[in-house]
Amino acid sequence: MNVFVKICGLCTEEDVDGVAALKPDAMGFVFWRKSKRAVSIERAAEWSRGVPKGIAKVGVFVDASIAEIARAIRQVKLDIVQLHGHEPPELVELLPTKVWRVWRPGRESGELPDAYPVDAFLVDSYSSAAPGGTGQLADWDEARAFVKSVKTPVVLAGGLKSDNVREAVKKVRPWGVDVSSGVEVRPGKKDLELVREFIKQCRKR
Repeated sequence: MNVFVKICGLCTEEDVDGVAALKPDAMGFVFWRKSKRAVSIERAAEWSRGVPKGIAKVGVFVDASIAEIARAIRQVKLDIVQLHGHEPPELVELLPTKVWRVWRPGRESGELPDAYPVDAFLVDSYSSAAPGGTGQLADWDEARAFVKSVKTPVVLAGGLKSDNVREAVKKVRPWGVDVSSGVEVRPGKKDLELVREFIKQCRKR
């Protein structure tokens, strides 16, 4: 078992340095101001300067303007833009980075894969309270059906932890996994031992 691993919701310089040392495939910064894990573009740019080139930097946005996204790409040197709002397909084509688009089982149109020319879809659980990072489990059966229905890589998120990620990967067969609350002691504060164990489980044969 060896899937792409993204650790999301990094909120402090200490956590950025600590997680980077554990060598996930990607690290995520949330630029949605209402999130408990929100960070400014300026802080993310400063904290991520030492992140090794082999680790992708992901910016998470919810209905942000093209100007804001472009500024984050430029200052943070983002490799991937992750869209969690109602962004139109036309926006994807304007971005110079790779683009991931959220897909929530039971809430999205069946035509979504054709409408959005993205590099990956991120399957997450639905919550009316927030567009992501809720810690609620995604529906793995629906996620598996979605994986089978598209040719685009799929990243599984929603309620993943070190003690369920292997089962989730075995059942859903995603290209990658994304975790935030499942490796925290509280919202916005990562537990590096939990991060270490999560990555270990994802790369353990």
